[in-house]
Amino acid sequence: MGLPRARPAPGPERKDSMRHVVRKLGLAGLVATALAGQVPQGMDLQALKQMATSQGVTGATEAVPASRTTLPAATAPDRMDEARRREEDRLDQEIRAMKRREKGPRRFAADLFEIRQVGTAATDGGIAEDYVLGTGDQLALNVFGSATFEVPAQVDGRGEIVIPKVGTVKVGGLTLAQAKRAVQGTVSRNFSRTSVDLQVVKLREVRVFVMGEVYKPGSYLVSSLSSLINVLGLAGGPTAAGSYRDIRVMRGGRAVTHFDLYPFRAEGLGNPNVALQSGDTVFVPLAQNQIVLEGAFQRVVAQPGDATKKAEADEANADPLKAQRDRLRREMKAIEARLAPAQVAPAVQESETAGREAIPRTAVQAPAPELSLTERANLEDRLLFLKRQLAALQDAPPDDHRLRLDPETGLPYPAQDPLTPDWLRRWDQQGVAPMMQFEMRAGESAADALRFAGGFAPEAGPGTLTLRRRTAAGVITGEDVPVTGAAAVILQRGDVLSALPQRERTGAVVQVVGWARVPGFYARTQGLRVGDLLKREAQVLPDTYRARGEVVRTQVDGTTQYFSFDVDKALAGDPAQDLVLEDRDRVELYRVEDLRIPMMVKVLGPVTRPGTFAFHEGMRASDLIFRAGVPLKSADRLVAELARSRDGKPSEVIHLDLTKLLSTETASPVALVDDTVNPRLRPDDQISLFEKPDFKVHRTVRISGQVARPGSYALDTDRPTLSDLLKRAGGLTPDAMPQAGIFLRRMSTADASLQRAAEESGLSGADPTAKGINEILERLNETKRQPNTGQLLKNPVLHGLLAGNLNRMVVDFGAALKGDAQADVELEDGDEVIIPRATDGAYVVGETASPFATYKVHPGMKVSDMLKLAGGITRNADTWNIRLLKANGRIVDSWVMKQPVGPGDTVLVPQRFRRDTSWQENLQALTPIALILNAIKL
Repeated sequence: MGLPRARPAPGPERKDSMRHVVRKLGLAGLVATALAGQVPQGMDLQALKQMATSQGVTGATEAVPASRTTLPAATAPDRMDEARRREEDRLDQEIRAMKRREKGPRRFAADLFEIRQVGTAATDGGIAEDYVLGTGDQLALNVFGSATFEVPAQVDGRGEIVIPKVGTVKVGGLTLAQAKRAVQGTVSRNFSRTSVDLQVVKLREVRVFVMGEVYKPGSYLVSSLSSLINVLGLAGGPTAAGSYRDIRVMRGGRAVTHFDLYPFRAEGLGNPNVALQSGDTVFVPLAQNQIVLEGAFQRVVAQPGDATKKAEADEANADPLKAQRDRLRREMKAIEARLAPAQVAPAVQESETAGREAIPRTAVQAPAPELSLTERANLEDRLLFLKRQLAALQDAPPDDHRLRLDPETGLPYPAQDPLTPDWLRRWDQQGVAPMMQFEMRAGESAADALRFAGGFAPEAGPGTLTLRRRTAAGVITGEDVPVTGAAAVILQRGDVLSALPQRERTGAVVQVVGWARVPGFYARTQGLRVGDLLKREAQVLPDTYRARGEVVRTQVDGTTQYFSFDVDKALAGDPAQDLVLEDRDRVELYRVEDLRIPMMVKVLGPVTRPGTFAFHEGMRASDLIFRAGVPLKSADRLVAELARSRDGKPSEVIHLDLTKLLSTETASPVALVDDTVNPRLRPDDQISLFEKPDFKVHRTVRISGQVARPGSYALDTDRPTLSDLLKRAGGLTPDAMPQAGIFLRRMSTADASLQRAAEESGLSGADPTAKGINEILERLNETKRQPNTGQLLKNPVLHGLLAGNLNRMVVDFGAALKGDAQADVELEDGDEVIIPRATDGAYVVGETASPFATYKVHPGMKVSDMLKLAGGITRNADTWNIRLLKANGRIVDSWVMKQPVGPGDTVLVPQRFRRDTSWQENLQALTPIALILNAIKL
């Protein structure tokens, strides 16, 4: 049939009718109106109404153009909203918590439900042709040929889909292949030479109930193709009392399906993809016949490590050295975290399917409590000790036969046989046999249990099972079950079936270890001698130590014997050295290098790669210097020294002419073989290069504050002074307060170890300008506690004074500016000068009625006047140690009460007795201290 006959354009009456329909349809009418502009010409209003009604609100933005377009957004996989994701995450955590509380051995097939897989009903079109369509399935219809378009379609309650320009087609109850043929026939009646492709893009969802012995019984919304495994997984799977052998699907009050998980898990038999319908109930009954398999069964020993909720303990017991290494690493990590400053954690991207609460994109770690120098030193020493312990516990090389002793017992750790699996080692050392719980149906035998367990493990003994059974009277009986007769032994509830390992696992073999061509196990023939073995397998290497080999013989009772032999004589057939080997003998060879002390040479000084290097015969001084890299800019390229050991006596020192030994971009002294100029090296030689005195690429000082040109200045003379710097900076500004200027000089050293020693000894890190203020501020500061722990805290301003690397030098800036040579200061690299802004205030800090206050200074004011302005001193004031901190950093501690007070000065009133109670004032009032030191607000 051809295309439908075109209809005339709508007149006024037609337009009024369309408006009436739109008003009557409401939102659906708006959808239809939106679609009307894109519906192909010739489609009448009734078809438009049907299309809008079938699409519903969700189709409001889905146009159906005449030309080919991309699939609408509704066909993409749906994403769970945030509320549903949170609910799924909550359920997952609750189920995991319930599983962790369970005791006893792991159950076979429980691994099918380890992870709750919350599926989606969306598909990529890959649904089988025999899938039966039903109400709620969302389809994608592609028509191409004389008419080409793509439209979404959903199976409605009548089992029909609506196709624009065509009409409705009933597809409910048909398979996908049958539905394609039905749609093809309907479309072909309207459009000739067209082909149809129909795909399922979203499966219908059904509401099913999961009941019985599951962790979270209830109703669940799942897709129509969900398998029983998926549905049970949503509820957490069967509990410890639930059955794995009789999963039932109930419909209309009767069981329509019985499913056994064991054949599916053990052999892949059975089909768990049951076609579920809304209202179905998946029921898990009680398990009736549970037994335990322990020992050397294939699946029992291969179970995950958390089978008995003791994975970490088992691993620690299986390898004590590894457990100790892990413990040391954890302690080291904790110490490093305390020593490290607070850091900002990287941004965390929220996953769309993670099912968790929204995570902040950045998280700032809480700053650790401030460490004193003593605490930091102790932690660093502990960290160094732990590193040495960790290095001592690393796996030893094969030729290191030293015993590793348990520090608690003093006994050696058990030898670790690399061929012994962990489960067998735990069984041998701790008596803990691997076990797994199985559920048997009525009439099933020990042979069925053996089949479900995957048979015997390689370490199992010769085909014998042991059965333990508790009788009705409570008596435990035991019997041996031959594998050949296992089918005749019907298992009962509570039975324990054991497979013992074979303790003797080594037969007529010997082992070769050490410096051999191919270490490993080899067959031992009758009368085999060690020389024959080494020659037969060509085990002796060119650098094998031939003066000695070893044989360690292990007897059946576990005792050992030791024999040594001459390798060359054994190879030659000397009867006294060519030992006859026995089963389980271990032959060990060594290499010549094992008897040599490592030979090394060293380079010290300003080069790019100083350090220790391997010694090679024939190496000369120029060769070692070349390996140490390029001398730095600070290096003296004229002279070096070679120190040579003399068996513990003072070293022999040889002076070197570096101008002849250094390599350049164009030449190297490879032909210089004069032993006087370029001596041959010996083991333990040490070459020292030296630095130029006081070498600096640039010497720089910084001036900031109230000068015309603040900034960093490079020193251009050998002895620059403070007054020269102020002149280069353009002089002072009108607001400058030179009498309160600050001169800071770093008291640090390039060697970190020397710096730490200086800090520990008290020679650095303390600011002499704080002689009076340090003690007072520490007393004030200790009244502030950490709100959670109650720990006394250090104040940031105080910490900066006590532990900084800057030292204030008291300088009379006024006299220096006037040309007084005695007051002027010679500058050094790294000096910093701060000229503060003028102020008319002075400060009172400490045990006064107003412990943190600023007052305007008038000419002639004294310390006593300042204390009166502050309300007088308290009863806890230490009146004998009141001090005046002048603006230039000078401390006045004698006849203080009558001392004049100037702008920028501070009166410090310490405590007589230290108090732990709060001052009840905000300690941020210590900010004036920063103003006093003129280091913050300028």
